[in-house]
Amino acid sequence: MFMIAAMALTVAQIGSGAGDSAAAPLRTADQILVQYRELNDDAEKSAEAMHNAQIEYDKQRAIVAGAKQASAQADRTLASTQQRLEEYQSKVDSVVRASYKGARVNRLYAVLVSDSPQALLDQMSGLELISRQVATDLNALKDARAKTAAAKLAADKTASEATAAVAAAEKTRGELQAQQANLQLQAIRIRAVYQSMTGKQLAALRGPKYDFDPRFVPKGTAPELVAVQAAISRIGDPYVWGATGPNSFDCSGLMVWAYRQAGKTLPRSSEAQNGAGQPVDRKDLRPGDLIIYYPDAHHVGMYVGDGYVIHASTFGVPVKVVPVDEAGPYNTARRY
Repeated sequence: MFMIAAMALTVAQIGSGAGDSAAAPLRTADQILVQYRELNDDAEKSAEAMHNAQIEYDKQRAIVAGAKQASAQADRTLASTQQRLEEYQSKVDSVVRASYKGARVNRLYAVLVSDSPQALLDQMSGLELISRQVATDLNALKDARAKTAAAKLAADKTASEATAAVAAAEKTRGELQAQQANLQLQAIRIRAVYQSMTGKQLAALRGPKYDFDPRFVPKGTAPELVAVQAAISRIGDPYVWGATGPNSFDCSGLMVWAYRQAGKTLPRSSEAQNGAGQPVDRKDLRPGDLIIYYPDAHHVGMYVGDGYVIHASTFGVPVKVVPVDEAGPYNTARRY
């Protein structure tokens, strides 16, 4: 109810000029367009930040699961080696006790009971062999136990650190979920401003039409070419925050969907996409390369060749192909 009321209040404020129409100056067409673009830019940053938080959350959860499994395995190994250690220790103790009581485990007894030099050597060799074997087995077992204990300690430490990291990731995700709620309010404002735009403003928002023919985009079975063909098949589809297709997209969602058609899995956010793949110099761009925009990498498009890039740019502007520098300030490029 609170969210609905807040959204209603926001819409009312937009429609009434933030509540005081007498005090609020009328905005020019250019100012409305600037505000609209700023709202969209902020919304895209929030959406990409939410994707990043989910990536980090999933990563830490996987670390926790692996660390707990390693710790449990170390526990089982410790229990097994402890039992074997006790068995070997019992054998050693028996030999020691027998030797102390005068059993046939010492050199003096071997001398007394041997009726020939060869028998004496046989007796003593047998005793030494048993002693060496028991000592070797016991030392090996102790070494294995020490290594297992160290492995468990490391696994427990990893699990503890990962658990703390998950708690931090959950906190971040909680904060970003609050931002996501705010994003919904931003979306209402954006739609309201969009609906108030004139045809001239909408034309300025969508930008010029470029002489681009999808038929000339390279075809082939290589993953990057399959991804390019998949991406250009979505020209005209709407921009929707958080969407990954098949009929609507945000900027990184279009990249994920296109490469998925080629059998490749890309990271979900533009920032994570910037951190994966191989760096590519601008002069070496090939169709299928991802172009990352803005210093904080909050926007991404796909190079399609001949100086053009396809991207899902903003609400109200469908997926389109534009010159590379029309999609935003060029940051870097990655190849997958």
